[in-house]
Amino acid sequence: MATSNTATFNLTVTDVIQEAYDRIGGDPILGYDVRSARRSLNIMFSDWANRGYNQWTVELKDLSVSQGTTEYTLDYDLVDIINANVVDSDGTEYSMTRLGINDYAAISNKTQQSRPTQFYLQRLNTPVIKIYPAPDQSYTLRYYRMRKIMDITASTVSGVEQTTDVPFRAFECMCAGLAYYLSKKRINIQQPQRAELKLDYEQAYERLIAGDDTPSTRILPATTNRFYS
Repeated sequence: MATSNTATFNLTVTDVIQEAYDRIGGDPILGYDVRSARRSLNIMFSDWANRGYNQWTVELKDLSVSQGTTEYTLDYDLVDIINANVVDSDGTEYSMTRLGINDYAAISNKTQQSRPTQFYLQRLNTPVIKIYPAPDQSYTLRYYRMRKIMDITASTVSGVEQTTDVPFRAFECMCAGLAYYLSKKRINIQQPQRAELKLDYEQAYERLIAGDDTPSTRILPATTNRFYS
């Protein structure tokens, strides 16, 4: 037997959409069908981010922080901060703990200066990180962040088929998920078939995350009032 001796299989956006329609029975005949499918893909990716599963997008970032400044604007495509440390001028790295909004709001003197030990992430359209205490000198904030999955904007870009920002092992989950999302838009899809498509998607999702260290990727707000006031 002979194999291809390659491992470069990938799916274009068109491939994903066609595969999803194949599963529900039918073709994306109209241009609107394709646009609707691309929109559903982006919505599904946002749901993956909320569930905490897009670990292939985790990146290490450094941010310079200045004496007395407590708030810093982060990149718009940030979903969450996985872990954060502060690094002093000698290169010594100190861990930081995360605060929820209630604990951060309860700090009476947010301008008190020392080495920062805690942070609060305000997840706005343009995220903001707030650190406490206020830095008593310049530091580097070193953090692992989870970014958004890149948008599906078109089937082709400058004549080249657009692919997805999704790794090989997530292909089945992506196609199964899109098939389920599209089934909710089709009035000819009966509830038993839609339920089966949903089950296929959820099972594919569970298989996808089964081998990953997902619990450690979700940082919960601090449950103790370990801050200075």
